[in-house]
Amino acid sequence: MNFLRMIVKRIGLGLITVWAVLTTVFALFTLTEDWAFRGVEASLRFSGGSEEEIELAQRQYLAERGLDRPITEQYVEWMERMLTLNWGESFMTGEPALTLVISAVSRTAMYVLPALLIGIAFGTLVGLYAGLNPDGRLANWGLGSVYLLFALPNFWLGGLLFSTVRGGESPMSYSPLLFEHVLPIALVTTTLIGGYASYSRAHSLEYASADFVALVKAKGAGRFRIACHVVRNAAIPLFSMLFTEAFALLILAVFVIETLFGIEGFGLLLMNAAHGQDIPVLLGGTVVIIGLGVLGNIVQDLSYSLLDPRVDMERR
Repeated sequence: MNFLRMIVKRIGLGLITVWAVLTTVFALFTLTEDWAFRGVEASLRFSGGSEEEIELAQRQYLAERGLDRPITEQYVEWMERMLTLNWGESFMTGEPALTLVISAVSRTAMYVLPALLIGIAFGTLVGLYAGLNPDGRLANWGLGSVYLLFALPNFWLGGLLFSTVRGGESPMSYSPLLFEHVLPIALVTTTLIGGYASYSRAHSLEYASADFVALVKAKGAGRFRIACHVVRNAAIPLFSMLFTEAFALLILAVFVIETLFGIEGFGLLLMNAAHGQDIPVLLGGTVVIIGLGVLGNIVQDLSYSLLDPRVDMERR
């Protein structure tokens, strides 16, 4: 019963979050200046268009996007569409917004998921080794290298790699495998690895001197067995990082990497949608981000109870 109550509570909070964020995004793009039309207006003025022609173009622009109706009517319709996944067509391409978003998410997942696994595994191993061997040279060298990669800006590192490999030509004309998978995986991995190494080292140091570790050592357990006990107890804060800091870092990294390499993924889709005031795609992308956050929060709570049965699900 406690488990079901927790799930219902998380879903309820998630729906409230979806409503609040979608309302904010809708207001920002309907109640503020439309910079997409400003570009059309500037082009008409440059070509000598009259005020009547500009006004007519504006009416047509708003009518095509359904923005010539009362704001309350637009709001109710958009909220209904977002919650029923009937997102309509993209203002920019005319394609179904849901199809565009799903396709972009799948392309982004092709490099994000492998990078997530590599970054978590390698960062945790480096931090664990450094925590259990705080005075070792190899631990210090490995930790220093990880922190250096973490500190390097993604856009600078990606630009450097691109220039080194191809020397300035269009990335997609050279090697889709390299620029859509290999380099993005490497850059996202460096984004995540430093945080996981730092977290796992800190918590490994904390638990390495705990009484239960001393007891395990007294029973003659080897280094691997000791490491397993430390990891199990440090797993909860590491899972917390996965669904908070790591999620935020991934969102930022995706925007930078896809803009840099021209990958037609989720980040670039939202960037172009924001530039073109493409509200169906923008709101649909917002639903995806919030949905992943809510799902991650539920998985995080479930992992707590699996990793430590002492966690009170009722309080959560």
